[in-house]
Amino acid sequence: MTSDQAPSTKQAALPFAIGPQHLHERSRSRWRNLGVVVLLGGLIATALTGVLGGGASRQQMASGPGVSAQLIFDPIVRSGNWYETTVTVRATAPVKDLTIAVDQPLWSRMSIDTVAPDAESAEALDGEYAYHFGEMKPGETFSLKLDGQIQPGMPRRQTGRIGVRDDKRELTAFPVQLTVLP
Repeated sequence: MTSDQAPSTKQAALPFAIGPQHLHERSRSRWRNLGVVVLLGGLIATALTGVLGGGASRQQMASGPGVSAQLIFDPIVRSGNWYETTVTVRATAPVKDLTIAVDQPLWSRMSIDTVAPDAESAEALDGEYAYHFGEMKPGETFSLKLDGQIQPGMPRRQTGRIGVRDDKRELTAFPVQLTVLP
């Protein structure tokens, strides 16, 4: 082996396929590292804000003749995940037949698995699902829990209303808009 072919001791200590050029930082690698930090930091910040789902539930309050009501739901939901809505109604006057009505387009491509408590009767007429729960006396509070699962599909926005009625007479209603993400 000639002297110009003999490896230097510095090169001999390097692993296979790593040469001296790999030991010197290039000016671009500093920016590449910063880019990775900014990208990962942005992803974490996006996840923490709940912009892509999993954020805080939305609470809406409404009142009407003889009732005050609260609706709690997640405005951003993910395909394949569970969806939960709670409607709480407090009667300030007698209600003969408390009815919770949900527009059918709001539940498009969803499977509603739980309606608790069970309704005395339910119907699907004129583009809405109506659940009848019977009489409420002044001072009574009723809470309805609806659970379902979002069917997979393209991202979409679903809108509709959830109404609180005394049989057919509307007492109050909530406009609801759901954003469904993959």
